Amino acid sequence: MARLLVRINNEGRYQFGELLTAAPHKPDDMVQVRLLSDAGTTAEFLGELDQAVGAAKAGETLSIEARHLSSPVTGDASLICQGLNYSDHAQESGHHTRKANLFFAKASSSLSGPYDDIVRPEGVELLDYEAEIGIILRKEVTAGTKVDASNIGDYVAAVTLCNDVSARDMMFGASFLQWFQGKSYRTFCPTGPVLYWMERDEVSKILENLSFSLDYRQATRQSAKSADQVYKAPETLTQIATFMDLKAGDMILTGTPGGVLSQATPTLAKILATRLFDDVARRLELVAEAKLGDPHLQPEELLALRLHDDANDVDLGGQYCFIA
Repeated sequence: MARLLVRINNEGRYQFGELLTAAPHKPDDMVQVRLLSDAGTTAEFLGELDQAVGAAKAGETLSIEARHLSSPVTGDASLICQGLNYSDHAQESGHHTRKANLFFAKASSSLSGPYDDIVRPEGVELLDYEAEIGIILRKEVTAGTKVDASNIGDYVAAVTLCNDVSARDMMFGASFLQWFQGKSYRTFCPTGPVLYWMERDEVSKILENLSFSLDYRQATRQSAKSADQVYKAPETLTQIATFMDLKAGDMILTGTPGGVLSQATPTLAKILATRLFDDVARRLELVAEAKLGDPHLQPEELLALRLHDDANDVDLGGQYCFIA
C-alpha cells in the first residue's frame, strides 16, 4: 500500500517519517509524523523501506507545523529533467512539431523545501515557474536497462511534487544560452511536501493517474494529468539508460504543462535566430519582448501547487512558496 512519507527538520536533526494526518498544503498546517529513520539520504531511506527496516524502527510521533518539512529528496541526488513533455507546453514554446525526448540537468543544490522562499537572483528579470511531477528511483539505471509497464515498479519507488523554477533571461539571453545555470540557482527546485512511496505492483497505475496544478495571482495557471505526458516514465528511463547511469534516490522531473509565463512569439523566435552570436543585443531584446506579455515573478508573490493520486483518490499535498 502506498505511503505518505516526509523528511523533517527536527531542531536541526533531519529525519524521515510517515504522515499520520492529511498531506499539508500550507506552512502553518499541523501534521502528525511517526518517525521512521535517521537515514542521511533518500536512497538509504528507500533501501530501508524495501527491507522493512523502516517499519521495524518506527519511533515517536511528533505534532508539528508543516513549515518544518524539508525536501524529501536529498542533495546527493542527480536531477534530470524532461523538457516540453506536454503537448500544450511544446506548442506555447514553438516546438509542437518536434518528435524527440528533451533532457537537461539541474543542480541538486537547487533543492529546497515545499514552503521555503524562492530567491530571485540579482539581475534576473524573467523568473518563471514550472509545476512538475518528480519520480524517484528505487534502483540504478545502467547501460542496457529496459523498462516497461511490467517492470517499472522495480525502478521507480516514489513520486513527489516539484517546481522547476527557471530564469528565462539566463537560459536564452546569456552567452552560449546558459540553461544549466538558469535552472540551477539555489531554491530553484522546491520539492515535496510528500514522498509518495509505492509498492512495486502499484507504480504503473499510479504513474498514469496523477494530476497536478499551480495557482498564481489567484488563478490556476497550470493544470495537467500525467496521462498527458508525451514520453512516459518507462520509455524515458529506457532512453536515459542509453547514455548515462542513474542511482537509487535520483529524481527525474517529468516536464511541465502549458501555462508558463514565458510564451513563444514570432518576435522572440526571430531574436534568437538573428541575434544568436550577439549576446548583449539578444538579452536586451528578449527581455524587452518578454515584458510585453505576462509579467514574470516578482518579490512577495505567491505560488501554490498541488498533487493528487487520482487512481486512489489520495491528496498528496501542496507547495506554498513566496518569491523573495
